[in-house]
Amino acid sequence: MSPNEPLEFRRLADTAPAILWVTDADGHCTFMSRGWHEMTGQSEAESLGFGWLDALHPDDLPIARTRLARAQRLVKPFTIDYRVRCRDGRYRWMLDAANPRHAADGSFAGFAGSVIDIDDRRRSEDKYRALFDSIEEGFCIVQMLFDDRTQPRDYRFLEVNPAFSRHTGLVDPVGHTAREMLPDLEPHWFEIYGRIAVTGEPERFEAGSDAMDRWFEVYAFRIGDPAERLVALLFTDITARRRQQQALREADQRKDEFLATLAHELRNPLAPIRTSLYVLKLNQDPETGARMLDILMRQVDQLTHLVDDLTEVSRITRGRIELRAVDIPLGSVLRNAAESVQPTLDQNRQTLQVDLPADPLWLRADPVRLGQVFVNLLNNAARYSREDTTIRVTAKAEGGEAVVSVCDEGMGIAREHLQSIFDLFTQVDRQRSADTRGLGIGLALVRSLVQMHGGNVSARSDGAGQGAEFVVRLPLQTPGGETPSRVEDSAAKPFGGLRVLVADDNRDAAESMGEWLSAFGAETIVVHDGHAALTMAQMHMPHVALLDLGMPELSGLEVAQRLRAVPGGAGMRLIAITGWGQARDRAGTEAAGFDHHMTKPPDIALLRSLLQDAHRALVGQAAGADPVIG
Repeated sequence: MSPNEPLEFRRLADTAPAILWVTDADGHCTFMSRGWHEMTGQSEAESLGFGWLDALHPDDLPIARTRLARAQRLVKPFTIDYRVRCRDGRYRWMLDAANPRHAADGSFAGFAGSVIDIDDRRRSEDKYRALFDSIEEGFCIVQMLFDDRTQPRDYRFLEVNPAFSRHTGLVDPVGHTAREMLPDLEPHWFEIYGRIAVTGEPERFEAGSDAMDRWFEVYAFRIGDPAERLVALLFTDITARRRQQQALREADQRKDEFLATLAHELRNPLAPIRTSLYVLKLNQDPETGARMLDILMRQVDQLTHLVDDLTEVSRITRGRIELRAVDIPLGSVLRNAAESVQPTLDQNRQTLQVDLPADPLWLRADPVRLGQVFVNLLNNAARYSREDTTIRVTAKAEGGEAVVSVCDEGMGIAREHLQSIFDLFTQVDRQRSADTRGLGIGLALVRSLVQMHGGNVSARSDGAGQGAEFVVRLPLQTPGGETPSRVEDSAAKPFGGLRVLVADDNRDAAESMGEWLSAFGAETIVVHDGHAALTMAQMHMPHVALLDLGMPELSGLEVAQRLRAVPGGAGMRLIAITGWGQARDRAGTEAAGFDHHMTKPPDIALLRSLLQDAHRALVGQAAGADPVIG
């Protein structure tokens, strides 16, 4: 090298757009071009050796030292990004790149490198990265991979944002292909992204993946050079929304099915009612008349049951039902339920076996609501069982609970439906028999009422044609002083000694109700208007008053309010009997002082249970009264 060559090299280095530098074999900087000094304010002497490292940001210094030492050890080219402190105290990003130098004999002589300012680019990248990391949607860049026939076969993840894993459930996908992460991923994903990579036409779509068990809303578009086949994906996990939509569609379908079934169920009893009425009109034969009356009673009971179920489910779903709990023996509830369904069993030529333990099982329960539970279960068993089969009811104590099993020999329940049958408006295997259509309400009522009593109900079945068993568990209760002998009803006159006032401006309804009460031993007073009801109630002080609400001049509500105000009226049991059964109607009777609200035609089994409860209270009072001394 001539004497002028070092000066010429320095002149060229100082005027170059990049900062140039040279080190010896030990890594000491032996040359640094003028641009470094102008940028950092270091003198030439300060920058030589390892002095130039003093200008680096403290956070970047350890990385820079490590990378330099590694490159020195391996004698390999290297690049480093770091921040340099400038004259004004601000830091700027620099890219430092170097290659090994070798002496004439081939030995390692050090590195020669250059430093360029990348601050603007780096800060733009940082802004992009901050935006990239902050968006709530998942984002990734993938490279499509094609086979020899230019068909898309896979794609590789090149970059993902933090939200990617939250939306997909995939962890650390960068560098991996989709098939490596999800071997069973559906072909449509590759087809869509391959088409976008080839045509450059962006697409917005919704699609599901069984392999990921998720649904996505996706906006996919090509980026970069078309030859690179890069596709960017902006997407959101919409699984919850899709499931909600599916649930709404299924609920809408169940609603349509329910309305169609309701129409069918209402027409079923109406057809024999109409036919029976025509027969009664044309045929005066007593035997024929008796048969037609039996048919009419059964069908009216069925209609009443349908309307009651609809009303009850509406009240339960709105939280409007309140339990009137008393200490009762489970056996009496089961016997009353069996008595209620016996006509249906007789019609189907089915046998009912009830197995109760020798010692009574006491519950703290609402006898009316609990009776509904077992009537529904027994009706359900009868409906889904063939003729000439047996329905078995067993009760036992087990671990502080009363366990009641209702077992039939019917059509059975598929395993996958054992839980869903308790959902509202759910009908299982309904298509198997036109005679087994139902509203899908009964078992939903059963579950709700059992849960309100602190218990639970479950279903068991070995499958289609194998019958079914429903098991109700209820907490046992220690009776509070009552004994079974005090609450047992007389078989012949269960209402003996009970005074009952019946007030209804419909004379047929009032008189027939009076006859029914008298037949069971009640002392019955029948009137047809509100004033008479008030007068007779004050004269005779009945234990129970059955009041129609729509009486002329003085309504049942007004009668109840006035009776509660007279001496001794607070102890009467007031039962409203009305055609109105909405929540506001029940709230009105409760506010007027009624104990119970029954819709017309009244459920005879339910009314009998209420009257039996009143009779038990009457017997209990008599047994506990002081003897009269004369």
